[in-house]
Amino acid sequence: MKGDDDTISMPPLNMATIESFGEAVLAEFFPEALKQPMPVDLLHLVDEVLPRYGIHVTPASAVEMGDNLGLTDPSGTLSIDVLLLDDLWDQLLVGGPIANRARATVAHELGHCILHVPVIRKRRASPYGQHLLARVAREEVPAFKCAEWQAWALGGCILAPRRTINMVSNPTVAKLANIYQISISMMQQHLRRLRISVPGM
Repeated sequence: MKGDDDTISMPPLNMATIESFGEAVLAEFFPEALKQPMPVDLLHLVDEVLPRYGIHVTPASAVEMGDNLGLTDPSGTLSIDVLLLDDLWDQLLVGGPIANRARATVAHELGHCILHVPVIRKRRASPYGQHLLARVAREEVPAFKCAEWQAWALGGCILAPRRTINMVSNPTVAKLANIYQISISMMQQHLRRLRISVPGM
C-alpha cells in the first residue's frame, strides 16, 4: 500500500474485531506471543513462516520504493508480495532497537495483507471496481474505514496483544515499548487505540 497521505475506504472495523484478528494471526503464526509478554520474532516469520502462507517479504531499493517504507502488492490471485525498503531490511537482520521501525513496518504491511488484499482483489473483479478502489485524502475517511489506520491497528495488535500487555506488572510506556521491541511513539498510539492508560502516556 502507498504512503499515509491518502487511503482507500475499506469496510468498517472496530478495535474489538481488529484485536480478534490479531489474536488469530498470533495463534496461527507465533502462538508463544499469546502466552507471555515478548517480542514477536518477525524475522523468523518473514523467512520461515509467511512464505508458507503465500506472503513473501523482500527488500527493495529507495528508487523502487519512492517515499514508502513498505509496499504491499494486491495484484494477482494467490501469493502476495511485500516490499520493504532495503535499509529497513538490513535493520531487521541486525535486530535490537535499531530494528523497531522495520518491525513496525512489516507488521503494518502484514495488516494490509490480511485485511485489505482480499477486499481489493474482490473489488477489482466488480464492475464498480474503479470507483471502489479510488484513493481519497485520509481526512475524508473515518478511522474505522481507513486502510492505513486499520493496518496500523492490526500491526499493533500483532506486535503487542492486549492479552499479554495485561500480564505486565507496573507497566509504563517505556517498559512496554522495550518488552515488545517497538518505538515509544508506536506504543503510545497503540495503547490509545486499545484505551489502556499507563504512566508515560
